[in-house]
Amino acid sequence: MPGLLADVNIQGHLPYLHHLLEALDLWTVLAELKLTLVTFPDLNLPRDLDDRSLWNRCQQDGWVLFTENRNHDGPDSLQATLMDSWQPGCLPVLTLSNKGKFEHSRSYAEGVATDVAELLFDIAHGQSRDQSRIYVPR
Repeated sequence: MPGLLADVNIQGHLPYLHHLLEALDLWTVLAELKLTLVTFPDLNLPRDLDDRSLWNRCQQDGWVLFTENRNHDGPDSLQATLMDSWQPGCLPVLTLSNKGKFEHSRSYAEGVATDVAELLFDIAHGQSRDQSRIYVPR
């Protein structure tokens, strides 16, 4: 598993998440696992990539998708994809529960960073693959 892929709607939040992981002394453990944090441009993904194609790409290449939320409309929405394609053992989607609170509450943001670090560690070790979507903070 190479790491965490920030969705287009929260890619600007990735530097802050990385900063928090470092400030909380959580980044070292993730770096030892050779996990990285990337955005769509880092992987040359188009901004308008449909949810199903994105989820399939994440599963194929081993990226855990980090999103605020994607729409629930249509057969290729993330929710439809999770409902018809996800099975135990697949990589979960990490969903930021409240982007505004992440931006404005340091304690909330630290909770998100802690959960993301713990989940990435667990996922890298074959755990936390029993849910299709995990909301952070938990």
